[in-house]
Amino acid sequence: MKIYHLVLAVALLFGSCKRTEILTRIDANTNTLDTVYTSDHPYNLNVVLFVPSDMVPNPDYERRISETLIYQQNFVKTWMQHWGHGDKTFGLLKNASNRVKIHVVQGNLPTSSYPYEGGESAMWQEITTYFQTHQKSSDHYLILTTVNKFGEQNAPYYGIGTKCYGIDFPDMEIANMSRTDTAGLASSWIGGNTHEMMHGLNLPHNGGLVSQNNLYGTPIITGNGGTFVVAPTYLDAWDCAVLSRGQVFSTTTRSDWYAAANAKITKLNARYDDATQKVIVSGRFSSNKKIDFIGFTNDAKRSAGDGNYDSENWVTTPIGLDSFYTEIAITEFKDRSNLQNDFTISLIHENGYRHWSSYSYQMQNGKPDIQFGDRPEYNKANWSIVAVSSEETQAESGQAVHLIDGDKTTQWVSRWSGASSTHPHFFTIDMGASKPVNRFTFVQRSGGSKPKNIQIQVSTNNSTWQNAGSYVLPDAAGPAYVTLPNSLTFRYFKVTISSATDGTQWAALNEVGTYQD
Repeated sequence: MKIYHLVLAVALLFGSCKRTEILTRIDANTNTLDTVYTSDHPYNLNVVLFVPSDMVPNPDYERRISETLIYQQNFVKTWMQHWGHGDKTFGLLKNASNRVKIHVVQGNLPTSSYPYEGGESAMWQEITTYFQTHQKSSDHYLILTTVNKFGEQNAPYYGIGTKCYGIDFPDMEIANMSRTDTAGLASSWIGGNTHEMMHGLNLPHNGGLVSQNNLYGTPIITGNGGTFVVAPTYLDAWDCAVLSRGQVFSTTTRSDWYAAANAKITKLNARYDDATQKVIVSGRFSSNKKIDFIGFTNDAKRSAGDGNYDSENWVTTPIGLDSFYTEIAITEFKDRSNLQNDFTISLIHENGYRHWSSYSYQMQNGKPDIQFGDRPEYNKANWSIVAVSSEETQAESGQAVHLIDGDKTTQWVSRWSGASSTHPHFFTIDMGASKPVNRFTFVQRSGGSKPKNIQIQVSTNNSTWQNAGSYVLPDAAGPAYVTLPNSLTFRYFKVTISSATDGTQWAALNEVGTYQD
């Protein structure tokens, strides 16, 4: 027999915000009352406790997890207020006893079937099945895997899109984090859980600016979150700008959360000013959706897969409807050794969609050697593709015409579905008329199969060809510039690609241009 109770939470006045209510049914032989879970947010974080078949929920999980989530909620609110966003934070469904709505999903398989490497898909499939018959409150999920003994954890522990995975140990709670016994060691993982939660709420890694790290401590979204609660830990202005436009932070509903916008940077100027020791970047953008913030990321690349843990991030608001300007002192950069640095500009939209464009530069003797930015390229309105070795038109829109469409976010991709292509790849372009040229621009994409070794040939009639040299393009997103030994006048040019920077058999390139300086 089922008994239904209705416990009304005390209503808080939050302007015109609507309170979300969910009725939960509990068996009569339990000690927990049925409750109405409420929230002042229309969207709330879905909290899932996943219990493998060889585990049981850890004691007092509802109180412990609820108190931790409310602490995390207030942590975010503190920094949102600090950076000018008011008392905004992520939504949680809570009952009258201040307990958070936790979806307990009983796994069909033992712990060994959901390992850190490769176990996420099986776990997520079962969670998806659960939510086919249970109401979800948003597109964001915090999934905690039950582990009954500290030290025996081997569960998914990362963020993937709007999902994040953490762990629940026995005695894991905020009050135990300063202890040195097993309960304290288990509780220290709350910092890691919080780090992964931030990923699930849309944040990438962020190592913080030097000045802010000196003032506020360690960013929660760098390292492993180990300083959370026990030492100064913070969210910076970039973090809060991204979070503020997330679904579970909103107090209003919309139907286009994270839907892609037709956005691009239409003009870009970038330079290093040695007198002020600042990087100065300005430009213009366009989009069919409203852009609320312009974000900037600088990341010294110690290795290709370093995860951006030590990146520097900052944010500005648009100037007028379509412009931006920022300057940043290089003393804010933590590593100024002679490394390649990736520089990313993010257009943060009101619906949470983030459009990003990546560029690269080399740090030389502690100073940025910035070469990206607009060049006086010839207008491509009359350009055309004469020939191409292959193009991917089935699995994606990888037509060669994207090389000359003036949009640095579209790309030509050699055929990889069906009868897959291989090196050498080539494309031939007609500039419409003969022009003097001594420089080429190749805009590399951020993904794989970037061209590495290339040969350029030029012609005035598309039949007799002159070799203009062989060159090596960098393994870096954004524009790469090739300077010819001498200025040449030609109408047609052919680029032959013999290798990729990552060793794959395909080729992909965003844009190509020419000019005379």
